[in-house]
Amino acid sequence: MVLEKLSGNGIEPIQTPEDVPRLFDLITPKDPRFAPAFFKGVGNTLVANDMEQANRIAFGGQRRWRVVTLAGQLIDTSGTMSGGGTKVMKGGMSSKLAAEAVGPDIIRRYEKDSENIAQQLEEALNELRKTEGDADAISKKIPKVEMDIQKIELDIQTSSKRIAEAEKRIQDLK
Repeated sequence: MVLEKLSGNGIEPIQTPEDVPRLFDLITPKDPRFAPAFFKGVGNTLVANDMEQANRIAFGGQRRWRVVTLAGQLIDTSGTMSGGGTKVMKGGMSSKLAAEAVGPDIIRRYEKDSENIAQQLEEALNELRKTEGDADAISKKIPKVEMDIQKIELDIQTSSKRIAEAEKRIQDLK
């Protein structure tokens, strides 16, 4: 994420339903210049105590809110729900930055994997474009093929009539 391109709009505290906190307001970055990146990630997501409160907040007012519960269940502004689970995980948001905990060899491996996946994605996109082009070409040929089929059906009908007339003449000549 390019920090210079992120605006600080929306970072200021806002009034929330039931005075629940925003997830963003609960995050304290080590360096304040990272605050816009965190806001870009979590936005105005609110934190509710439980699913009952989350439902009231998400759907109760004039505005729809994205709400996460303390158990990890998420209600998106579209109304979809996800997350949660039975295993309680604590301490996931420590004050250590992830970069301090990950070794350079792991980072290099992830970068290599990322490059490989990006190349596979590019190949898949190229194949998709080729397939779409082929499909368009076939679609453009359909009207001509349908007309050719109609002509052949007319030719068959005409030939069937001629055969019937020829058989009738043969019968008359006998």
